[in-house]
Formats: sequence, structure tokens, C-alpha cells
Amino acid sequence: MKKNIHLTVFFLLTSFITAQAQDLPPAMNAKDIKMLIDSISFSLKKYYIYPDKAALIEKALKENYKKGAYKDLKNKIEVANTLNNDIQKVHHDGHMRLMHAPDYEKMLLTVLPDSLQKKETEKELAEERTQNFYFVKTEIMAGNIGYLRWDGFVGFTKEAKPTYESAFQFVANTQALIIDMRYNGGGSPETVNAMLNYFFEKRLPMNHIIDHKHDTVKNYTDPKVTAFKLNMPVYVITSKNTFSGAEDFTYAMKVAKRATIVGDTTGGGAHPTGPGTLGQGFVLNIPNARSYHELTGTNWEGTGVYPDVYIRGQQALEKAQLLIFKDRLAKAKDDQEKHLAQWFLTVVENKIALAQSGGLNYTAAELQKYCGEFKPIPGPGSSPYITTIVLKGGSVYRSIPVPPDWKLIPISKTRFLYDNDDMNRYIEFTFDKDGNVSGMSINRNDASFFYNKIKQ
Repeated sequence: MKKNIHLTVFFLLTSFITAQAQDLPPAMNAKDIKMLIDSISFSLKKYYIYPDKAALIEKALKENYKKGAYKDLKNKIEVANTLNNDIQKVHHDGHMRLMHAPDYEKMLLTVLPDSLQKKETEKELAEERTQNFYFVKTEIMAGNIGYLRWDGFVGFTKEAKPTYESAFQFVANTQALIIDMRYNGGGSPETVNAMLNYFFEKRLPMNHIIDHKHDTVKNYTDPKVTAFKLNMPVYVITSKNTFSGAEDFTYAMKVAKRATIVGDTTGGGAHPTGPGTLGQGFVLNIPNARSYHELTGTNWEGTGVYPDVYIRGQQALEKAQLLIFKDRLAKAKDDQEKHLAQWFLTVVENKIALAQSGGLNYTAAELQKYCGEFKPIPGPGSSPYITTIVLKGGSVYRSIPVPPDWKLIPISKTRFLYDNDDMNRYIEFTFDKDGNVSGMSINRNDASFFYNKIKQ
């Protein structure tokens, strides 16, 4: 076994497995399959953190072998897939995986001279740099909300620090921060802990690592190692694909009550792992340690990290925005703060309604009811223009003397959004007691303008 790695979507294995899947390997005879099962059993007994589960897996595989369950398998890839499925049936562990990957096995067994090892490390680091250390997006969203998305915790913690520290500095002045873990499959515990340090002002317990020998590495936040802190409210958004190291980060933030978790329950893989060579070109990724949090006495293995606010992962970003603006509205100290919070809350609600409906499919006859001329209601800052709503090509448009006309998208009976509008404007129609359109308001961030419909 190599030293612990916390990889879950197998960043390093993909190239090996993909390349070898193109040319199917030969079939295995009964003797070779028995040798493989013996190797699996030996490795699990030696390294797996659950000795009782290792014994159950060994028993199941050997019983299946005696029953002839593996005699008709066509090649080594089928053998790996079938045995892997049988292992998971006995005990589901998202980190454990049996693979036929002879090139990877050869690499694991090869002891490189220091000079070649240095070149390999430099090559890996260069590849990580081309991926920007898995930092995908840093953004300031509407309403001064920071948004960070990174899709993996790389093993080059020191080398990645300038990248993630720059991303953190970019959002340091925002009023709230959304961290997107929906596409993050895991990575290095060291990097997880390094990033957590930016969110805490004092020393707190994080996830400890206990290996199969019961040796424990205890992890705590270290307030002294970062030049600045991110002190704003934090929302971590998750999906079912949030796994391993990403769960480590999410779980730590949740237990410390440093973040609100929004989204799906995560994948449920808490065990650091290492690859074990089995011979015949097979490699078994074995969880050889486990996470343990002293404040909860447990971890998220098999259960996932439960969100504070459950919603499907695809909708988690908008839900987090809603929570932020509702909280901001509740805590507003004056009318201006209330207005801005309500505006941004409405903008998000409009976007959600548009995404869910794609725009209501009204007929031309239904849309015609909204058409006509609208005269501004006098008042401070009122518009000087008569505004006309016209029907063109099955859609309604707002038309004023100064072009262009703006296409309007209905998201409800009363509310229409401007199409492709960075200002997030919308029109709200009003109706009289007979159900006819009687007026409208044009709403912007800085003001609302009110109109009465001119009777024909």
C-alpha cells in the first residue's frame, strides 16, 4: 500500500483505465481468479479499517467462487467489475474499487530514482497548474455575494496556495459567500485543512484521521497561518456528487456552525484511501483510515453530510441566494437596506420562475389583452413617455419613442421580465374588477414607474 490518498473520482486513474479499456485483456482461468480473490482477502485483512467487513467480503467472494459465479466471465475487466459489484453488495464503501489497470499497477511497483521521481512530480504539478488547481470560477454576484467553485483539493497544497488565496482575497469584501461543492469529488486532507484556516479566528477541532493501525492524526484550525480571514456568512452548496474531501470541508464547516449547508445530501465517503497492488494487473483502492470528529464522535461515512436546507443540487445556488437576501431583509436597519434586499430577493425569485417555466406559453389572443398605450402617473421622477405594449410575432414588446423595443417574457399572469436584460427589470400589470388590464409598473433597482392604461 502506498501512503493515504483521499481521491474519490480517481483523478490519477482515469487515464490508465480509459487507455486500457480500448483493448480487452484476456480471460482468466479458475486458478487465476482464485489467486486474485486470495490477494483481495489478504489486502483487506491487512489494510481495511473494518476487519469484520473484510472477513464478510472474503467469505462472500470465496462462496461465489465455489458456486461457479465467475467461471464464465470473458476477460479481466469483467472480472474486476463483477468482483467489485459483489464487494459492494456485502459492504457498500464508495472509496473501495477493484480495477484492472496493469499500467497503474506497474507504476505503483516501480521504484524510481530520485531524479526520475522529481521529474514525475514536476510533471504532475504542471498538469495541476493547467487545471488551475481545480479552481473553476470566482465571481461577485448581484447583491455583493461572493461565489467560489473549485472541483478538487489537490495534493500540492503549498503550490496551490497562491491560487486559492487569490480567489479568497477576491471575495473578501463581499457581504455573503457561496462555496459551490456540487462538482467536487475530493482530494487531499492537507489542502482541505489549509483552506479551512481562512474561515476561523480561533483554534477548533476539524476532522481527525485514524488509520488501520489506530494511529491518529489530529487536525485543528490554525489562526496564525493565514494573512486574512473570510468573516462573512458562508453558504456551502452540495449535490449527490459532493464526495470525500469535499464532504470533509462541508462537514467541518457544518459542525463548527460556520456555514449553512444548502442542497442534496452528499455522497457519503469519509475514508482516506490507498491503492494496493494485487498482481495480474489488478489494483484495489482500499480505505485504510477513517475520519473522526471529536465534537460529533463520528463522521459522514455511508450517510453523507445532511444539508441544513434540503433542495435538489441543481437548485441549490438560487436557494442559497434566496436565503441570503431573506436574512438581509430581516436584518435591514433602514428603508434603503430593505429596498435593496427586497429588490435582489425579487430578482432571484423572477429567475427561478423563469427557469421553471421557460416563460408562460400564452396565445396571441391572451397576450393581446396586455397591449395598448400606458400613460405615466405624475409624481417625483415619473417617466415623461407614454409607453406602448405591442404584439409582434407571437410575443409582446415594450415600445417607447426611443428605440429599441424590449421583448417581454411572462412568468405569471401579472409579471413579465425583460428578455436578456442585465438590469433585471420587470413589468407588473394590474387589473380592474372585470379582469381587464388597468395599469402597470416598470420596476428597476433604483426606482419604480407607474402607469394607467389609456382607454381605447
